Amino acid sequence: MSKLKKVKISINGNDFLIPSESIGYDTYNNNEPYVYMRAKVVASIIKQYVKKNYPSLVVSSTSDVYSGGSSVRVNVCNGDGSSVDSTIYQDIKQWEYMLKGGSFNGMIDMYEMREDSPSTDNGTPMKYFPSYIFIENKPNWGTKHYWMNEWNKWIEITDLDYTPTDNEKEWIDNVVTKYGGWLGYNKQFMSKTVLKNIDSIMGCI
Repeated sequence: MSKLKKVKISINGNDFLIPSESIGYDTYNNNEPYVYMRAKVVASIIKQYVKKNYPSLVVSSTSDVYSGGSSVRVNVCNGDGSSVDSTIYQDIKQWEYMLKGGSFNGMIDMYEMREDSPSTDNGTPMKYFPSYIFIENKPNWGTKHYWMNEWNKWIEITDLDYTPTDNEKEWIDNVVTKYGGWLGYNKQFMSKTVLKNIDSIMGCI
């Protein structure tokens, strides 16, 4: 099977590769070309931006299409699962506002479509954006990096030099008493792949 052909577009000075099938032609406007910004394409664009500009970060992106709309979810974190610097996160998060189709107005309980006419750097219109984009400064739940971050949090609050809050102390006592420790409690939520690599996640090897 041949690989899907790609085309290059530029947005705000950044180059991206997208499937050639994402270029459509407006039959109501002299077959003017446009970029079909469906959820899967937008998810790829944001992921490409992070990988190019912040190669040390871990990034994952997913898209979902449903009746009446679509959405994109992007997660970014450091290699150990911790949150990225706030300045970097805000730079990444700007794509959330640039590439979504509008926003929900809670005052009138209605989704409002964007009214501008965005285009690529060479003037090609961009149309049909996903309804929602969520960019989160944390690892995707259940991934290796998620559990690395959870383990590091546990190490922090159980360190002898750390004074836990009452809630934290109650939590620690419960986990140790009932489950024998952090792994004993959390392994019920872990995938087989994560459990297979648990030593590296907990820093044992």
